[in-house]
Amino acid sequence: MKTSPAQLEVTAQRFLGTRVQCAQCHHHPYERWSQRDYYSFAAFFSTVSRKPGSAPGEEIVFARRAVPSAVNKQDGKTVRPAGLGAKPLDLSPDQDPRQALVDWMVAPDNAFFAPALVNRYWKHFFNRGLVDPDDDMRQTNPATNPELLDELSREFVASGFNLKQLIRTICRSSTYQLSAIPNRYNASDKQHYARYYPKRLPAEVLYDAVERMANATSAFADLPAGTRAVQLPDDSFNTDSYFLTVFGRPESSSACECERSSDASLAQSLHLFNSREIQDALSAASGRAASLAGRASTADEQNIRELYTLAYARQPEASELSLALKYLSRSVKGKDGKLQPADRRQSYEDLIWAILNSKEFLFNH
Repeated sequence: MKTSPAQLEVTAQRFLGTRVQCAQCHHHPYERWSQRDYYSFAAFFSTVSRKPGSAPGEEIVFARRAVPSAVNKQDGKTVRPAGLGAKPLDLSPDQDPRQALVDWMVAPDNAFFAPALVNRYWKHFFNRGLVDPDDDMRQTNPATNPELLDELSREFVASGFNLKQLIRTICRSSTYQLSAIPNRYNASDKQHYARYYPKRLPAEVLYDAVERMANATSAFADLPAGTRAVQLPDDSFNTDSYFLTVFGRPESSSACECERSSDASLAQSLHLFNSREIQDALSAASGRAASLAGRASTADEQNIRELYTLAYARQPEASELSLALKYLSRSVKGKDGKLQPADRRQSYEDLIWAILNSKEFLFNH
């Protein structure tokens, strides 16, 4: 984002849920924003400059001393910085216009910031925003429940933009607690939240969950051992992890939420089924399978309950417990053709592998 157009477009899309790209060239007949609005918003970034730093490849971003302004390409007139739909501001050369932009965003009467944040968090928990796509909030793309979006936004502003309170409100709602199992009344519902819509865990979360189940230690280049995928500072680590790539971690080449893919694919299934990465994690000498197998066979039931609690946050059903115990205690033919107890470590590896490949583990439901 080294140009004013890129900076303003990404800012509007990320923080205001509004796409203003088209207004750079024309005023769409069915949309609100004009070229004047576009260039007035661009003026907030007109003093942003860059210069080389002291280290090789380092770049310093700073605000140069100047009166912020931009030229409207439609009429050639100079415009002052202004928020979307707001009055132009008179800023001195000593004021950073970006601070004025932030002040406008978080003002209690701002009609964009709070709804955009609320909508993003709603999508995070429900897999679909009240406005979908969540970064395209406009008059011709209204919310499925505008009253709910307005009330959550009002409460969010009143709380001082308290994200924890917003999350608490959403997660304690009856809507979030609905079953993901459809019935004859809501099976066809796709947008009114008559049931919970299952969603696959994001790539980073799933990676960490697999590592936790296998009790493996992640290793990313130039980062401390054990750094979790959700802690990765940028997208450059995608190239070193096929897991993150195949499960849709975005490259962040644009501001569009569509970069992150939550679709299932054959490549994902094959990777979990038989990739060397998964097999090495399961069979590691310091892994969970080896640890559980080292306990006495009388602890098998406790071990299974431990695995189910860790993977599913629930106890195994009687049928699941019985099946797992039967698998652990089975006999197999040895090289001499005689029956002998199955290798306990291999059996636990198989059990954890089966859990990792279950829909209940892969999907938030």
